[in-house]
Amino acid sequence: MIAIWWVIVVMTLGVWWTVWRLVRYPGGWAYAFHEEHREARKSLEDARGVVRELRRSARREKWQALAEVKRAEWAYRRRVRQVESELERLRTPHRGERIGQLGRITLYEHTALISDDEVPLAGLHARFELSRSTHVSYVYLTQPDGRERMERYDGKEFPEETVRRFSVQIQNAAVAVNRLQERRAGKIRAFEAELREARKATEPMEAAREQLEKTRARHNADVKLPQARAALDDARNVWQDLTGRRPL
Repeated sequence: MIAIWWVIVVMTLGVWWTVWRLVRYPGGWAYAFHEEHREARKSLEDARGVVRELRRSARREKWQALAEVKRAEWAYRRRVRQVESELERLRTPHRGERIGQLGRITLYEHTALISDDEVPLAGLHARFELSRSTHVSYVYLTQPDGRERMERYDGKEFPEETVRRFSVQIQNAAVAVNRLQERRAGKIRAFEAELREARKATEPMEAAREQLEKTRARHNADVKLPQARAALDDARNVWQDLTGRRPL
């Protein structure tokens, strides 16, 4: 069964090659296969080969020049995106790790979450107050613009010492964020300068685009391919005069 299958494959390939040969060298069996027309076939095939090679070479050079443009553009965009991403991270820090919670206030590294309202710790001032008469503790959060938030803690549920420690924890976290903000501001300035430089660094792209245009112009002005096409037309004419059929 396998032997039969291989016979079928070989026969199919043989038929395909024969048809291809007849199409390649039209005019009949003798012109496509006989030895007496071998030189005519060779002349036609040589002319085709020259055109084919010149086209292939031109495509390869243009593709390489275009690929260099794409690489330069990709490198440019990649660098800009990286700097922009780092700037975005520095400008909009996340909450950070959870530090603690007391009542409605949940303290994170960079923010204090009061119920669903998020208050950045940068520039925040926390203070503790105690109402002796009612055994109620208060935590005041003063934001940089002067606005205040107040949270009330009943002494029966929240002992004074616990509330006092939590307010100190908030203040210390705010101080740590302020110091971090100072360092972050320096990094932001550095990355802003780097972003300006990255956006101005278009020389590799411009050079690659210029080379692409030069490559295209050189091939458009090159006379080798038109001459090869003319030679191929002459070879086709010779074949047509010989066989009465014009090859592709």
